[in-house]
Amino acid sequence: MLPMDDFKLDENLLREITNGSRNGRADVEGAVRRAREARGLTPKDVAALWFARELATDAVYDLAREIRRARPVQLETFAPLYLTNTCDGTCRMCGMRRDNEALERDTADLSRIEEQLRILRHRGMRAVALVTGEYRSARRTWAMQYVNQALRAALAMQFTHVLLNVGGIDPPEFDLLLEGVERAADGCVRPHVTLSNFQETYCRTHYAKFMGTEADNPRADFDRRLAGFDRARRAGLCFANPGILLGLNPDLGWELTGYAMHARHLRSRGMQVYLSVPRLRQIAGRYDQRGASDEEFVRIVSILSMGLPDCKIVMTTREPVHMQRKLVPIITVLSAGSSAVAPYTETTAHYRIETSQFRVVDQRPFEQILGEHLGPGTTIRNFEPTQH
Repeated sequence: MLPMDDFKLDENLLREITNGSRNGRADVEGAVRRAREARGLTPKDVAALWFARELATDAVYDLAREIRRARPVQLETFAPLYLTNTCDGTCRMCGMRRDNEALERDTADLSRIEEQLRILRHRGMRAVALVTGEYRSARRTWAMQYVNQALRAALAMQFTHVLLNVGGIDPPEFDLLLEGVERAADGCVRPHVTLSNFQETYCRTHYAKFMGTEADNPRADFDRRLAGFDRARRAGLCFANPGILLGLNPDLGWELTGYAMHARHLRSRGMQVYLSVPRLRQIAGRYDQRGASDEEFVRIVSILSMGLPDCKIVMTTREPVHMQRKLVPIITVLSAGSSAVAPYTETTAHYRIETSQFRVVDQRPFEQILGEHLGPGTTIRNFEPTQH
């Protein structure tokens, strides 16, 4: 049984909200007015803006830009560093799933991880996401200790922000994951460490379809996944990065509204929230995966920008250049880098789909990508271009 204050998705309320907005029973004018006040929107307002047929996506985007201009934020960045592409999960949309024979498996040892961190530091990156697969009981202790070594190495090299994308974690496992990491007097982790733990979809049916239902599958429990950040908060982590994978569930209004409900809960727990909105992309062995359309994607990001102004929206180089340029004015984090294992060299990165979790669309060096946004008056936190 989940603790009383853990997040539980109220699916009846979510259905009531989305059905009402879908059928035209929503206060769209009121939602727009409240958006302009820049104090955040309720899930009902979020649904109203998504389903409002009379409100063009260009108008929603323009409103989001107008609001952001009045409340500018500093753009942040981080580089993903895949430590391994092994995984015990069976997620159908993921190149790292255990039964994907098209993927070439690789695991970096600590010396290789440290070399990758040194390369990123030398190239100016100061924030990194440490990424692994998800594991069943026999390998979970190894996984927590393995990531702990990488986390401590990153902190020792003075990375100012470390994201941990290591799957669902149970209470006793946080002790292994965070061993040796400095704590404040109240028990909170002192460094800026963010847990990245994507729900992928807020629809139980699609969750079971894509993530699987086997009892020993590390991702099969929908409710355990939902409460992962509450467990992290009790373990002393104050930064959360939930995410939805756009394209798993065609009902994007359901996903967007459920996501807003979850984010508002995490903010109420005192957590700083990063919101990731990746779209479904090609993986090794499959070429037919399709995510949300460009118009749908722009509308989703615009509504999140207005609706959850205290959260930080993350976009990655899964997205093509034209989409990055359009959305940078209303997001908070632009992450650039490869989804292959230990891919970085002194000047670029390896991007082979045969070793990667998914296809990265923009494969330019991250200095070039981020440099586009280092214009007059613009800085990107955690990135300092190295002079050669």
